[in-house]
Amino acid sequence: MFRRILHIVPAFLLFIGAFAQNQPEKIKLVQAGTLMGSEGKEAYVKLKDNVVFQQGEMFLYCDSAFQYAGRNYIEAFGRVRLTQGDTLSLTCKKLEYDGNTKKAKAIGDVILVDKQTILKTSVLNYDRVSKTVSYSSGADISDKGNNLTSTIGAYNTSSKIFTFKKNVHITNPGQGFLLDADTLQYSSNSRMATFRGETKITTKDGVVTSKEGSYNTATAVMYFGGRAQVHSGDNAISGHKIDYDEKTKLGVVTGDVKIINKKDSITVLGQHAKYRGKDGYSIVSGNPLMYQVSGIDTLFLKADTLVSIDDTTKKIKLLKAYFHVQLYRKDLQATCDSLVYNFYDSTIYLFRNPVLWNGENQLVADSIWMVQKNGKMDAMHMHVNAFVISKDTLANFNQIKGRQITAYFDNNHLKKIMVEGNAESIYHALEGEKKLIGVNKAEAGSIVVLFKDDKLASITYVTKPDAAFIPPQQLKPEDVKLKGFKWKAKDRPTRQSVIGTNL
Repeated sequence: MFRRILHIVPAFLLFIGAFAQNQPEKIKLVQAGTLMGSEGKEAYVKLKDNVVFQQGEMFLYCDSAFQYAGRNYIEAFGRVRLTQGDTLSLTCKKLEYDGNTKKAKAIGDVILVDKQTILKTSVLNYDRVSKTVSYSSGADISDKGNNLTSTIGAYNTSSKIFTFKKNVHITNPGQGFLLDADTLQYSSNSRMATFRGETKITTKDGVVTSKEGSYNTATAVMYFGGRAQVHSGDNAISGHKIDYDEKTKLGVVTGDVKIINKKDSITVLGQHAKYRGKDGYSIVSGNPLMYQVSGIDTLFLKADTLVSIDDTTKKIKLLKAYFHVQLYRKDLQATCDSLVYNFYDSTIYLFRNPVLWNGENQLVADSIWMVQKNGKMDAMHMHVNAFVISKDTLANFNQIKGRQITAYFDNNHLKKIMVEGNAESIYHALEGEKKLIGVNKAEAGSIVVLFKDDKLASITYVTKPDAAFIPPQQLKPEDVKLKGFKWKAKDRPTRQSVIGTNL
């Protein structure tokens, strides 16, 4: 019998130990100035003057308190202060604490301090088990230079992560930004703000709106998704994703990129864009298209790559287009391999095999400069191997060739051409625009050509020409084409070939 008892005792002791471990830890009264007891439906102890309680690593200080030992519960009043370890401190006017669930409710002028994080609110719930605090009546948080406010929020004292909802605002006076969101998560360790829902970030460079993304308040590196939009000065940029470093002013936009410049009435579309804000440099690729609205007409520009430079310090404002360039406007079309648009003097430069069409006229040269005034063509300078071909009503090709050609426009229509240096011409003389009466072929030092309704009307030779008039019956193939003649109607851009599916 005694041996059986000896076998049972160790098991009984283990059971008692396990039972004790599962019992709630009692709140200990460390000190109090005065103590008064009460009996009745629920017994309690009323304590006053420098009251201190303890439960594990938690200490609770207050002016007065009610202790309900039966249910392990405290109501603290006055200058209430709760500390957890050596980092977390909570002060308030009143605190209710349940020692069984280890949950506290702080009321009135609540201030939570966790290292460099300070939270202020009117009512705060603190769960020591899950290591979280929460509020639903608004709070102000200060964290390493950032000021955060929201209507609803929670804070994990272990991971140092905040979760905010409703009227979320983050400001940083030192960095000069403001973040407004509906739902946001913020890490005190990394100072990273991650948001969902409609969000707006205002910085000294502009305003960003997005439905998802992140903003590192320490490094000023941003990521935006959900069709983000950036508004900066006269520019508005949108895309499916935007990455931007505010300190280096470097940005990347991907997915249905759209850049709008209100001042110049310009819109640029593409699939990928890079931006370098310090010198106003941006590059757009992925089937890029630019269009500029001027009056009732629109200029469209397509290329493999578009580059924009807007440096206000150096007073440089250029748009560059590279490779397979196509330009379209109702009254003017062009192709070339590279193009430069200077906004300061409204001049468009075309390089490497440029070809332009205006009405029934084709203009070709090694390089061409187009000068605009008030959004309309004013003059065109054609340098080296300049060649103008004009198709008449009988599909004959009138031709002008020279070293340099200057063309003048009136209301976007070709009106006059001046040819200088090694000037050559072929002009088909018609009777009533329906019958060919001969071809005038000439060479001279310079020529002046007038146009009417986009068609060649007359040719004047400034210097005495070496000319010949050839009747129709005597015409040979070499008499109707100057050397280097190429009619490139098949290469002429159309609205559809330039715009494609972009609009």
